[in-house]
Amino acid sequence: MEAKWRRATSRISNWHEGMEEPSAFPLCGCGFSAQLRTSWSNDNPGRRFFGCKNHGSLVHHACRYFSWFGPPMTPRARVVMVGLLKKIKTNEVQRRKERLCWVFILALCVVMIWFSKL
Repeated sequence: MEAKWRRATSRISNWHEGMEEPSAFPLCGCGFSAQLRTSWSNDNPGRRFFGCKNHGSLVHHACRYFSWFGPPMTPRARVVMVGLLKKIKTNEVQRRKERLCWVFILALCVVMIWFSKL
């Protein structure tokens, strides 16, 4: 079955400089323009695809429309992207631990000041 397409001229463009912008958006099975999304899976990190607008909605049923936008990443680019994502995750976990430590220290100081006033 051939996909129907809707021209992208009426959509608000918030594309970053240098990113390829689609000239048209396919219509999903629900009849809406499919949304351009980004995959963050280990198999296709950073690869963009069209998906049903209702995907993930608790209210509306999604039609499961899916189509890749652009070519797949090279194996080297995929390895680099996965490595960068792991570094970001590690840094986020470390920052969370540091914040928790500072909250604990602040709470301990408040308790110590409170007890010193008794």
